[in-house]
Amino acid sequence: MNIRFLLIVLVLSFIFNSSDANMVDTNSVDKKKVILVSSSLALYFGGSFYYVQNAWWDDISNDFHFDSGNDLIYALNVDKAGHFFGGVYASDLFSSSFRWAGMKKSKSVLYGAFFGTGVQLAIELKDAYAPYWGFSKWDLGLGSAGAIWPMIQHHIRSARAIDFKFSYFKRSNIYWDLESQRGRDPNRFSWYDDYPNQTYWMSVDLDYFMDSEVIPKWLDVAFGFGLDDTQYLDEGLTKMGGNQEYYLALDYDIEEILKKWDSPLAKKVKFFLKYVKLPAPTIRFTPELKFYPFFI
Repeated sequence: MNIRFLLIVLVLSFIFNSSDANMVDTNSVDKKKVILVSSSLALYFGGSFYYVQNAWWDDISNDFHFDSGNDLIYALNVDKAGHFFGGVYASDLFSSSFRWAGMKKSKSVLYGAFFGTGVQLAIELKDAYAPYWGFSKWDLGLGSAGAIWPMIQHHIRSARAIDFKFSYFKRSNIYWDLESQRGRDPNRFSWYDDYPNQTYWMSVDLDYFMDSEVIPKWLDVAFGFGLDDTQYLDEGLTKMGGNQEYYLALDYDIEEILKKWDSPLAKKVKFFLKYVKLPAPTIRFTPELKFYPFFI
């Protein structure tokens, strides 16, 4: 699973990144800042290895192995959306950080894609020792595709009308119940593995596609993808079942709403909020039609 690394990179995003899409390109690159940003990936690799060896699975960790295919079943590919989203966020964070170091935009997005893919590789190397899954080529591929997305947005203008977001709200205890049935230590349960309560969104900028004086510039629409709470464990303790959830919701352009708030702190806050799907009126189409006046 890839969301766990966000706790690390979120801290880094508040320490060193420009968070400024309008920053002017210069030829003044601060090599010390470049080294600082680059070393964060090495720290993540080292920290991941230490975590595997000493904290995460302890004596129940396995030898390095590839995933047998269970990862295509147990979360109905909602985790794949998570890997893609994580790749987008990491790439954008690294790109912004390299901009902070003085690197040109075109070069920073390339480095962001490279380092974002590196984070995905670190995640899979860690998962390769997990007792319930292993190194997944699908997770690495989709995470890497997400890491390339900010570079695509830089070179293709129409791609800038599409953003990817994440929301989480604990509506069900199914994840916690199934992990208890697996015999796992409750202290190791984590929200970032709680897929039934996660939703991944593709947000579309309406203002880009239609020039309307009626629709506010800050109003967007978002398409959501999630998993319901009807999973169960098979004899091999693999999570099975469940139904896909698809949503249509209103969304907000944070940059447009907060465009007059332009302090250094504001830029960092906006950088984070642009990846968070805020509550809004929502329609769920599957597994049954339902309207939420304020879906979280």
